[in-house]
Amino acid sequence: MPDPGAPPRSRTQSAPPSPGVGARLMRRKPLERLISEGGQGEGGRLISEGAQGEGGTLRRSLGLWQLTMISIGATLGTGIFVVLGEAVPEAGPAVSLSFVIVVLLAMVFLLGGAKESARADTIMGAVKIVALLLFCAIGIQGFKSGNYEHFMPLGMAGVSAAGATLFSSCIGFDAASTAGEEAKNAQRDLPRAIMLSLVIVTALYVVVAAVAVGAKPWRRFNDSEAALAGIMKNVTGQTFWGTLLAAGAVVAIAGVVLTVLYGQTRILFAMSRDGLVPGVFSRVHPKTGAPRANTVIVSLFCGVLAAAVPLGRLADATSIGTLLAFALVNVAVVVLRRTRPEMRRTFRVPLSPAPPAIGSALRVWMMASLSAVTWVVFGVWMAAGLVFYFSYGYRRSRVATVEK
Repeated sequence: MPDPGAPPRSRTQSAPPSPGVGARLMRRKPLERLISEGGQGEGGRLISEGAQGEGGTLRRSLGLWQLTMISIGATLGTGIFVVLGEAVPEAGPAVSLSFVIVVLLAMVFLLGGAKESARADTIMGAVKIVALLLFCAIGIQGFKSGNYEHFMPLGMAGVSAAGATLFSSCIGFDAASTAGEEAKNAQRDLPRAIMLSLVIVTALYVVVAAVAVGAKPWRRFNDSEAALAGIMKNVTGQTFWGTLLAAGAVVAIAGVVLTVLYGQTRILFAMSRDGLVPGVFSRVHPKTGAPRANTVIVSLFCGVLAAAVPLGRLADATSIGTLLAFALVNVAVVVLRRTRPEMRRTFRVPLSPAPPAIGSALRVWMMASLSAVTWVVFGVWMAAGLVFYFSYGYRRSRVATVEK
C-alpha cells in the first residue's frame, strides 16, 4: 500500500528522462532476445505482444547437409569460374541481360521456401563440384612445372591486391549463418556446416588454381577468353570440353545468386523484425513459410544492379563491404568475451584474443589494397545507409520501444 504520509509524485517525477542521442546510438539488443525471437516475423507474438499481423514464423527445415551446401553454393562460383579469368566477354553487351535472367530464376526458387531452395542449391552445388573436378582431370595433363619458376613475381603487394579482389569469391562461408533461424538444430549444425564447407571449397580453389597456373602462364590470364574453358580447349584441342565447363559456370553463377539472395532476404527479415527497415520485409507467407515480398523486392533491386554495374566494380564493392563486416565480427568476439564472460557458449574461440586480432588486421590490410574508386563507392554507400538509419530506423527501433 502507498504511504499516506509520502508527498504525491508529480507527472515529471513519474516519467523517466529521455536518453540522449549518444545513449540511443550505443544501445544494444540483448542476446537473450535475439535467441528467443529467432524466426519470428511480423505478427509473431514475441514481436508485437498479442497483435496478430500478416506474417508468422520461418520454418525450421534445414539439416547439416543442406546448410553445408548453402555455404558451398554461395562460395563456389563466380570466383573460380568468372573472376579468375573475367569470363563474361562471350555474351557481349547482352551479358547484363544474362545476369538479370539468373536473378529472376533465383527469385522463383526462393519464393517456394527454404527447403525447396536448398534442394535446388544442392543439385547446382553437385554440378559445380563435378565440373571443377573434370577441369582438374583434364588440365593436369597440360601441367608445366616451368610456369612456377617465378612463384611471386610481384611480391606480397601482388598477393595482397589479388587476395582483395578474389575475396568476393570467398564470402559465402557465412551464408549458412543467415539460415540459422530455419535450421533444425542450429547450435549443432551451423558450426559443422561452416567448417565443412570451408574445407571443401578451400581444397577445390587451391587445386583448381594450381592446375590452371601450371597449364597456362600467369601473364596470359588476362586473355579475353574464359580462363578455365580456354585451358581445356588448349589441352584437348577440342571445344567440347570447354563448352561443357562453360555450362557448369552458368550453373555456378545461378547457385551463387540463389544463396546470396537467400542470405540477404534473411538479414533484412531480422532487421525488419527489429524495426530498422519497413515491416514488409518480415512478412512471412503462411503457405511457403518464406518472406515473399522481401524476396521479390531484393531480387528486383539486385537485377537492376546486375544490369547497370560492371562485374568488376560489383566484385570490389562486395569485397570491401564484406571485409569490414568480418573485421567487426572479429572485434565483437573480443568485446563479448570481456563484457559477457558468464554467457553460455556452444563454441569458444581458442587462444583469444590472438585469432580475432590477427583476423581484423588482415582484413584491414586487404581493404587497403583495393582501388580508390572502390573506397569512394564504399563511402557513398555507407553515407546512404546512415541517412536511412537516422531518418527511419533511429526512431522506429524496437529496442528503443522496449526501453520506453
